Amino acid sequence: MPDLSDGSTECDPFPETALSTDALAAALADRLAEVPDWHSASDPVRLGFAMSEPHPLALHAAGMFAARNPNNVGVHTRFGDGVRGTRRLEREAVLALGGLMRADSADGYLTSGANEGTLAGLRVGRNALRAAGCRRVIVIASVLTHHSVAKAAEILDLDFKALPAGPSWVLEPAALEEAFDVLEAEGDDTGTTGTTGTTGVIVVSTAGYYNTGLADPIDRIGSLLGRRIDGASRLRFFHHVDAAHGGMILPFTEPDIPFDFRNRFVHSMVLDPHKSGLMPYSCGVFLCRKGLLGHGAIPAPMSGFVDETVTGSRSGATAAALWSLVFGLAAEGYRETFRGCLALRDHLADAIRAADPDAVLMPSPGNTVLVVGFSTEGGALPGKLKEHYRLVGNTLPWTDGQGRTTDRLFHHFYVMPHMTRTHIDTFAVDLAAALAEPAAEAGRAAAAPPVPAELKHLRGSSACLRHLVVHPPQRRNPDDYPHAYSFHTFRNRAELGEQLRVENWTPPTDGDGDDHSHDHDHDELLVYAPDFDAPFANELFGVLSPRKFSLEVLDRNQQKLSLVGAAHLSVFEDAEQRPHTPVLLANFHADGRFRSAEYKYGDRWHADELQVFEDSLVVKVGKDARSIRRTGDDYSFSIDTSLELRVTLVDGDAPPRLDRVARHADSALPRRRHLLRGQYRRFPNRFFDVIVSLTVGRGFTGTVGTDDLLGESLQGSALLARSAELGLARVLPRFTDGRLLTGLEEVGGEGRYELSVGLDLGARLRQELPGIDVGEPEGLEPRDVVAWAERLYPVARRLQLAGADHDGARHPHWPTGVAKGGTA
Repeated sequence: MPDLSDGSTECDPFPETALSTDALAAALADRLAEVPDWHSASDPVRLGFAMSEPHPLALHAAGMFAARNPNNVGVHTRFGDGVRGTRRLEREAVLALGGLMRADSADGYLTSGANEGTLAGLRVGRNALRAAGCRRVIVIASVLTHHSVAKAAEILDLDFKALPAGPSWVLEPAALEEAFDVLEAEGDDTGTTGTTGTTGVIVVSTAGYYNTGLADPIDRIGSLLGRRIDGASRLRFFHHVDAAHGGMILPFTEPDIPFDFRNRFVHSMVLDPHKSGLMPYSCGVFLCRKGLLGHGAIPAPMSGFVDETVTGSRSGATAAALWSLVFGLAAEGYRETFRGCLALRDHLADAIRAADPDAVLMPSPGNTVLVVGFSTEGGALPGKLKEHYRLVGNTLPWTDGQGRTTDRLFHHFYVMPHMTRTHIDTFAVDLAAALAEPAAEAGRAAAAPPVPAELKHLRGSSACLRHLVVHPPQRRNPDDYPHAYSFHTFRNRAELGEQLRVENWTPPTDGDGDDHSHDHDHDELLVYAPDFDAPFANELFGVLSPRKFSLEVLDRNQQKLSLVGAAHLSVFEDAEQRPHTPVLLANFHADGRFRSAEYKYGDRWHADELQVFEDSLVVKVGKDARSIRRTGDDYSFSIDTSLELRVTLVDGDAPPRLDRVARHADSALPRRRHLLRGQYRRFPNRFFDVIVSLTVGRGFTGTVGTDDLLGESLQGSALLARSAELGLARVLPRFTDGRLLTGLEEVGGEGRYELSVGLDLGARLRQELPGIDVGEPEGLEPRDVVAWAERLYPVARRLQLAGADHDGARHPHWPTGVAKGGTA
């Protein structure tokens, strides 16, 4: 159920038997305890998000009707429809909201939210413009418009143009006019003018931008569209208004703001009662002028009706809940609610001014949103405060008192109906304390030394984040997860004054005073750690021979987290001088036992890889690693592998058998290999296209081909993967003469190579690569690790060279003439 320990997530088997009543209740209670309560003293108020506690009237009505499970499929606002039950409740609520939006007559229905409502509006607009003869339809909005507009355009396969946000932060008619002029001059692909050459433009305005709370000058935009139509423009227009946040507030606080259907050229609109309207999720409302919904009509003969919605089936219980608020609170109730929010917004503004007198504060007219540009360095807030109150910053153009316009970071605050003065006062105390912290942190960062030049190659040769970042103090023990430890919150080492230090290694004298510096070749041998007074106490201690190898021992906490052991020897390779020699990584358990050897063919980020264990072999095709700094002190790591062939080795000579083929994705279909920056949450994140699991006896010496191994699992097609070196390739595993051979053949090309490894190599490495016990790293001495590194490197280097590519054959093996301990 939770994420797997290696960072990947796979489907769970469907439960065969039911949980007991007590177990079910306990599990639900545990999950409920993880969801913040609206009035709990220990849980923060979410100041950065437009969400509020649902009203008891709505919760009661939803509960009344949920058991009847009514389906409000279809649209119920036309004459003769919506005459009974929850469909009547939906009709009455929607038409009342249409009246609130100054519509003389309208159609509409309940949606899951503004995302769906915007999709419905752009779909109706596209089809209406096409019916008007437009061969091309383009969506134009501000760059500050909610992302749902760009998403709807992408779903509908429409061009999308985002106009830059000027200092006013709204969609200015002048900017629209320029965009229209460009479209007029472009023509279309027919090269003609008149009706057959018209371009359709869907203009999306906003009444209550999510990140500013401001409303576009929708009346002026409507007038512009009217002038264009009256002037025989070759453009045709549809105007959609995103009033998800402001639509349920402005009519009760600033009714003279003309954002609604009182404008002739407003054609459709979305509202979100589950934001400020006190509804539980999910509830949105789509409204449009009469006669337009038919442009989205699809007959449903098997059900006996015509569907004009996006989702089809819809909850009647939600309609009952919304009706209870529209008629149970009415204008009086909403007016009182939002006047209280505005007063509380002003109280928040006073509290922020008291904590930061030089901050720039911009209350949104008639809206409950407050936008703040703090006077801190870059306008930033400490990460802990942002995380606690769920605050989000956006970079916006800003004109200062001298008339200079620059980009500046602003944070937006939502004052919602459930909030109290106590919430605001508590935040004010936390803000004042947080704003006092950055100066001390900046002082530590300024005093931190730069990255030692000797370690720059090491950083450039490794994908390991430990070289760059460290967990904040007091948050380093994973046993404290999730209370004091986070998988993804790291701090730059330099910011904490814990940059890796490096020293030339000088062997200490022994007890009799003898200097053993000439016992080994110590030229260019370096050691590194954050603190040489406690070298094994902060993530890692390392030994480095530049451009040859590094050996790192992890501290206690990192040993608990590491997926590949407690100590690692990396043998580097110059890709230009030896392009076909793999990078080799040897890993060891905390007690010193050999864990695995990894042969990486490619580079540190993208490689085809062989991992050799005593009891298994793993072939990774197209392993792609990426580390990323998201925002502030939030770092994450991602590993994506196209195909992983896992071979379990058992005693005896049993022939290979197929245990499992897990197809997570179609390797032939390009997909995004890593998450988008804003999606990184855990450290690490792993994904596989295909996993193939086999079992074979170590003593098996027969021959079994690919078809015999995989059989019907191939379903008549090849086993495909995206190789780091060949691109899309067929993967051909087989066994012969005590070896696993994995062939790769480029699809649509001539590239090919074969990776061959003996079934006994892991057992041999286990015997011949002895380690040292690092399970209690605080008790180690640097000289112990240095001596270990010097013993390991010669044999590891020969192992690396033995695995080099020779005319497309890669044959990692134990090199002849090498004895235990690395001597030749």
